[in-house]
Amino acid sequence: MQRHHAEIALALITVLWAGTFVVIKTALAESDPSVFVALRFGLALVIGLVIWRRSLSSIDGTTLRRGSMLGLIFGSGFLLQTFGLTETSASTSAFITGTMVAFVPLVQRILHGTSLRGTHAASIVLILGGLYLFTSPELMGIRLGDVQTLVSAMIWAIYVVKIDDWTSDVREDPQRQNALVVLQFAATVVLALLSMVLFNFTGHGTTHLVWSSNVITAVLYCSIFASVIPTFVQTRFQQFTHPVRAGIIFAMEPLAASVIAVAIGAETLSMRQMMGGGVLIAAIVVPDIIAMRRGE
Repeated sequence: MQRHHAEIALALITVLWAGTFVVIKTALAESDPSVFVALRFGLALVIGLVIWRRSLSSIDGTTLRRGSMLGLIFGSGFLLQTFGLTETSASTSAFITGTMVAFVPLVQRILHGTSLRGTHAASIVLILGGLYLFTSPELMGIRLGDVQTLVSAMIWAIYVVKIDDWTSDVREDPQRQNALVVLQFAATVVLALLSMVLFNFTGHGTTHLVWSSNVITAVLYCSIFASVIPTFVQTRFQQFTHPVRAGIIFAMEPLAASVIAVAIGAETLSMRQMMGGGVLIAAIVVPDIIAMRRGE
């Protein structure tokens, strides 16, 4: 029963994450990416400090170092994905982001020397084929937004591996877990602010922001419903299910994002894109299903 409730909770936060692609895409018409990321995680940081203020006393040198490093990886992924959304669709961004799951074994191979299973190698090949079908590079060219989003997916694969490495000794210490979350939010805000300064200094960006209902809604939604709440739920409930099952649930995010975008009339998908999306979903999910059946 506990596992059942946990998996329902993880499915709900997956839907919350899926909704971010459409609301961010809409907000970026009136806000620069760096500004939006700074606002999103600035509010998340304030909320986190209020909710988890007692956890700050648990921050020591190791926690500070790990939280800052995780935040730099975490924030880099969000910045690249948000910049990518300015030049690609919400559905495309969601599907490319979802490929992160298949890159994790490759990162583990590089960082830890673990073996790369045949199913994971096949998954990466399928991802390349699915991306080719979905993004149509021979017709539309290679879009910078798609490349930025793919790089962000690879960065998040590194994040998934490192957060497992760096939180293994605090899994029974919720105070330090919460402190790590707050530190990641803080590092992301700093990174976004530095990005704003850098792009303004080089003349390649602005601090454009219109306080419209779209921007306010996106900041509130992404801060509360896609950052603070999912972080709490994932920390509280993922421990009650198998990591493979959790990975399969999270892999449904791009499909949910695409359904949301089409349902509200924000986008339409061609038959080729639906085929490409199917290939990407298979590439993400099938290796985990095989691993789960093997009991891995």
